[in-house]
Amino acid sequence: MVYYAHVKNEDGKWLTQSVEEHCRGVARLAKQMAEPFHAETWAYLCSLWHDIGKYSTAFQKHIIAASGMDKTVKDPGRVDHSSAGGLYAKEKLGGKALPIAYCICGHHAGLMDYCNEGIANLTGRLSSDELLKNVIQCMPDMPLPQLARPVFDSDNREPKAWHLWIRMLYSCLVDADYLDTERFMDRFSFAERAHYDTLATLKSRLDSNLLSMAAKAPQTQVNKIRAKVQDICREAGATGGKGIYTLTVPTGGGKTLSSMVWAMEYAVRNHCERIIIAIPYTSIVVQTTDRLRQIFGHDNVVEHHSNINFDNMPAALRHRMKLASENWDAPIVVTTNVQFFESLFSNKPSRCRKLHNIVRSVVILDEVQMLPTTELHPILDAIDSLHRYFGVSFLFTTATQPAFSDEVSSGRSAFQGIASRELIPNADQLAEQMRRVAISVRKDPISKEALADELAHCRQVLCVVNKRADARAIYQAMPDKSHVIHLSRMMCQAHILDKLHIVEDLLTHDKPVIVISTQLIEAGVDIDFPVVYRAMAGLDSIAQAAGRCNREGKLKQGHVTVFSLEGSALRGVLRKEADTTDDMMRMGISDFLSPSTLTTYFKHFYNKVNTTDKGGVVGDLYRTTPQFEEAARNFHMIDDNSLTVYVPYGDNADLLDRLQKGDVNNFDYKALQRYSISLPIHQVDILKQLGAEQLGERTFLLTNTANYNKDIGLDLENHWLEEDLILD
Repeated sequence: MVYYAHVKNEDGKWLTQSVEEHCRGVARLAKQMAEPFHAETWAYLCSLWHDIGKYSTAFQKHIIAASGMDKTVKDPGRVDHSSAGGLYAKEKLGGKALPIAYCICGHHAGLMDYCNEGIANLTGRLSSDELLKNVIQCMPDMPLPQLARPVFDSDNREPKAWHLWIRMLYSCLVDADYLDTERFMDRFSFAERAHYDTLATLKSRLDSNLLSMAAKAPQTQVNKIRAKVQDICREAGATGGKGIYTLTVPTGGGKTLSSMVWAMEYAVRNHCERIIIAIPYTSIVVQTTDRLRQIFGHDNVVEHHSNINFDNMPAALRHRMKLASENWDAPIVVTTNVQFFESLFSNKPSRCRKLHNIVRSVVILDEVQMLPTTELHPILDAIDSLHRYFGVSFLFTTATQPAFSDEVSSGRSAFQGIASRELIPNADQLAEQMRRVAISVRKDPISKEALADELAHCRQVLCVVNKRADARAIYQAMPDKSHVIHLSRMMCQAHILDKLHIVEDLLTHDKPVIVISTQLIEAGVDIDFPVVYRAMAGLDSIAQAAGRCNREGKLKQGHVTVFSLEGSALRGVLRKEADTTDDMMRMGISDFLSPSTLTTYFKHFYNKVNTTDKGGVVGDLYRTTPQFEEAARNFHMIDDNSLTVYVPYGDNADLLDRLQKGDVNNFDYKALQRYSISLPIHQVDILKQLGAEQLGERTFLLTNTANYNKDIGLDLENHWLEEDLILD
C-alpha cells in the first residue's frame, strides 16, 4: 500500500507524493541546513520521522477525502500526525529524544511548553503510545544514524544555548518541510528560489560603487573623515577574526556604508553565508534597503518587516521577494529589531523557519542603543550564544554606543554582559574631529507657546520632543503653519514617510521649513538642519538629535538647544533617562557627545532600570525542559498592551474596504501595517465614540475620514495624548 503525504490535481490528473518520499526529501534538505552548526544527524532524524504519523488509515482517509481524490471516502476530520514521530523518538533515543520530540510534535502547531496547566504540551503529547502503535507496523525500515554531540557539551550544556540549539533544529525541519512540500505542490515557486549573486561578486560591486562615489564627492572635512572610517572598516574586515565588534561613529560619519564595507570584507574572508542588517525603525529599513539595492541590485537585497508592501515592487521581483522573506535565503537581508529578535524567541513555524539562515552570518545591529532595556538580558544572551555556538559575528553600530560589557544593571536585574571589540582606534578623537555643533542647556523651563514663538523666528529648525501630545500642542501654537511640518506616531507610517520626503526636498532646495517631531526622527533619518531644539531626555537621545544638526558640516558650527517643557512631566523609562542626564550634569560633565561620556551615561542609566527581563523569559528557557510557548508569549520588543487602528490615508480606500469586508490575505495585512497607528488599550471607548469600527478584540478601522488630519494624523482632543505608554 502507498501512503500519501501530499496529493494534487494537475490538469485533471491526480499526482501523489508518498510519505517515504516526502520524509526522505525533507531529511536531505534539513541535513544540509544543519551542517553549519554540526547537527546534521539530529536534523536528519527530526525530518525522517516528522510525518510518520501519516502512516495511519485515519490520515490516509482524511487526505484522500479532503483533497477530493475519492469522493466516496468519508473524511474523519483532523488527524494528529505529529505526535507519533515524537513518541517514536522517545522509544528509540530515550534520554536523547527531547530536542527531536520538541521539533516533531511542534512542526505544525509550534514549539510547545514541556508542561503547563493545559493539555497542549510536550508531556501530554508523549504520554500516549496508541498513536505510535497505529503507524509503526506500516513504516519502512529507517536505520538509526549515530547522533553527534551538540555544538556545546551535551552532558553539561549551557542553559542559555540549549533552547536556541533546539530552535535551530526546529528551523531546519520546518523550512525543509515547507520546501519539499513546495517542490511537489508548487514547482514554479520552488524554481524561483535562491538565484542570487555570491557575496564575493557583491563585494566587487560595492567597491566599484564606492570608488565612483568618492570621485564625485566634494573634498569637505566631513567627507574626508567618512573616507577614513571606510578605510578603517575595510582593513578591520579583511584582517579580523570572528567576534562581536562595535563601530562607534558620530552621526553623519557614514556608518551605514562603512559598516557594509566591513561586513563584506569580513564575510568573504570568513566564508560567511549572508549579511543581515537589523534596524529599530521601519522608516530606516526602507531608506537603507533602497540605498543597498542601488548598489547590489534588487534581487540580492530582501526587505522584511511588518510594513513591507510587496505590491509596490515590479511584478517580476514581487514573487521572489515574498519567497525570500519566508526563509531569508538571500545574501543581504534588511529587517527590523522586532522581526529579528522576536523570531529568535518565537515558537511559531512561520517565524522560526528562517533561523537556520542566521547561522554563520554577519549581523549588523544598527542604532544598537535602541534595544529595549526591559529585554536586555535575553537579547544579549541570545547574541552571545549565536556568536559562540552558531558562528554568527555581530557589529554594533551607533554614535551612542551602550555599555554592554561587564555587568549590566544592578541588584536583582544584574547579569553578565558580552565582550566586544571597537573598530575605531580612538573613538573620542574621531568624535572631536567630527564635532559640528555647540550644545547649550537652558536652566528654566519654557512654555509651549513661548517655544512655538521662538521656533517661528527660525528659517530652518528641527524641534524634537518626548511625547506626541507635546508635538501636537507646539504645532498648534505656531502662529504661521505654512512652513511647519508635524511628525509623530499619531500619523501612520505611510504618512510619516511622505512628510519626511517633503522635509528632505525643502532642505535640498534650501527652502524655509520648521519641523516639530517626536523622537522618531532621531535615529537613522538623514536630514541636515542648521538649528535643533531638543527637549530634555537621555544623553543618547540628545546626541542623536544633535546628529541632525549641521550634519554635512556646511556651517562653521550648528546650534543645539536642550530645554525643559513646562507642564510636560515624564514618567517611566523616559523619566529615568532624563534623570540620568541630570545626574551627569551635576557631576560636571558638559561634553555630551564623546563616546566615553556616553558609556558612563549608559552604565548609570542601566543601574536605574527595574528589570532587564520583563517577561521572565530567562526563567522559562534556561532549563533542560524549556517552556517555548510561554517564552514566546512573554517576550516583546515593543509593549503589546495596545490597540491597532487602521486609518484612511492616500489611496488605501480599496484596501480598507476589503479589510472591512474581511476579504484580506496575509500580504494584505502586511500592506495594512503602513496605515496603522498604535494606541493605549484603555482607549477602546474613545475610539467607539469616534465611530471607529471594531474588527477584533484589539483592532479598529477608522471609517470617519474627518478624524484623520492631513497635518497631524489621528485627530483626537483627549487626555490620553499625555500617556507615556506608547513611545515613538
